[in-house]
Amino acid sequence: MKRISVIDIGSNSIRLVIVDINNEYFKVIDEFKETVRLGKDINKNGSLCSKRMKKAIDTLGFFKKLCDELSVDEIIAIATEAVRKASNREEFIRNVYRETQINIEIIDGNMEAYYDFLGGINSLNISDCLMIDIGGASTELIEVRNKQIKNSISFPFGALSLAEKFKLSGKGCMINESHLKDYIKEFFIKAPWIKNIRGIPLVGIGGTVRNIAKIHRRKIKYPFDTIHNYQMTPEQVKEIYNFVVCKTISSRKKVKGLSIDRIDIFPNAVSVVNAVIEYCNISEIYVSSKGLRDGILYSYILKDNSILDDVLDFSLRNIMINYNVNIVHAERVLNMCLSLYTQLKSLIKAPRDFSKILKVSSLLHDCGITLDYHNHHKHSFYMILNSSLYGLCHKDILISAYIAALHRKHDFVLTEPYHKKLIKREELQIIEKLGVLLQISESLDRGLNGNVERADVIIDESSVTLKLHSKNDSSLEINEALIASDKFKKLFKKKLIIVGD
Repeated sequence: MKRISVIDIGSNSIRLVIVDINNEYFKVIDEFKETVRLGKDINKNGSLCSKRMKKAIDTLGFFKKLCDELSVDEIIAIATEAVRKASNREEFIRNVYRETQINIEIIDGNMEAYYDFLGGINSLNISDCLMIDIGGASTELIEVRNKQIKNSISFPFGALSLAEKFKLSGKGCMINESHLKDYIKEFFIKAPWIKNIRGIPLVGIGGTVRNIAKIHRRKIKYPFDTIHNYQMTPEQVKEIYNFVVCKTISSRKKVKGLSIDRIDIFPNAVSVVNAVIEYCNISEIYVSSKGLRDGILYSYILKDNSILDDVLDFSLRNIMINYNVNIVHAERVLNMCLSLYTQLKSLIKAPRDFSKILKVSSLLHDCGITLDYHNHHKHSFYMILNSSLYGLCHKDILISAYIAALHRKHDFVLTEPYHKKLIKREELQIIEKLGVLLQISESLDRGLNGNVERADVIIDESSVTLKLHSKNDSSLEINEALIASDKFKKLFKKKLIIVGD
């Protein structure tokens, strides 16, 4: 076990994340963000403002003390555009080390884009996309094809620098807005590969796109708290863009979902997103809450194998380890549940494949035990819903959590907002059927010893028979599984029969 911290010294904010690393898996221990705006008030000679340098050093000193209190073994600190283009960057780095003993590495735009890419591609189930990260003083665009970087570029403008250049942090001005669009597109023209991108998703990394999503989420009263993998259409982003771009600062303070520390720079950043959407004819927008710091973490942990083959599987394993799940038992339950699902498809009548959803439900059905055994099915629901689970959309995560919550009792009911916003009425019966299969599957490994090796399903006009193949007598497992027989008959309209060898 090793505890490390990653510090991202950006142009707008300085962020810290502290994680425990267990082989190739990790757990976040603490996070901290301070808005310093190191890239603001740059002197005419290109040097960083002394007051902002002091605030940055004070922030890093606080971070160092926090790391010491939490017994961090290693600190990785990187700086991006504001520091790398500053004429006094060496002085700043020396002062930071003298005051805090933190060594700072300045990374170039290509490396910044690479880390953004790693953070995004390892937390979303996507192969082809255009990634964008709008920082305070730079903007990275990364073309991704088949989960590999095809092209990338770092532009020397960001939310903070554009606010100062076009004076859009106060009352909006359509003339300045027109000039801003022309300015942005001039940079796009310098990278010919950008104009060839058409009709692929845009993955937004960083605070700008997260705030767009938060505003939209508040507007439609979205019932899911998680922002990662939130999806929007170009029209929805355009609507938010038109809504905020000409508001005064006092008016922006009233916009629900907009962070208070971004009210003065948000219109400029939204303009960049909107320009990319129009220029590349973007099909849809995905929000990634994982970016540069996460990319550094993946690079540190995975070394040369930094791009994950299976995002969902990696995040599942990470959660199972962090929640001390009995992995051997969980995998037996998964195998049994998938087998029953496959053999009973004609009765389940699902409109799409639920294999990935069942994988999550089966592997994490007992994760709530880490809080308390009693009512752990309810704890599992909450924990699945709020864990760093990647590779599924929000709706499928909700369905996975619901199925897991049904593995012991069938009195668990979703609250009304989830019903209305995400799950259709006709889907509820399918979820309940899969919950019964999970309950039976767990019961067939109730001794945690793998006694029941497989179940052959025989379907006839009035019943479903599970013929078990076991190492030893399976009467106790059968009795446990038959607790679900009444619910099975209600949902499948057939009697459940379970017999041993």
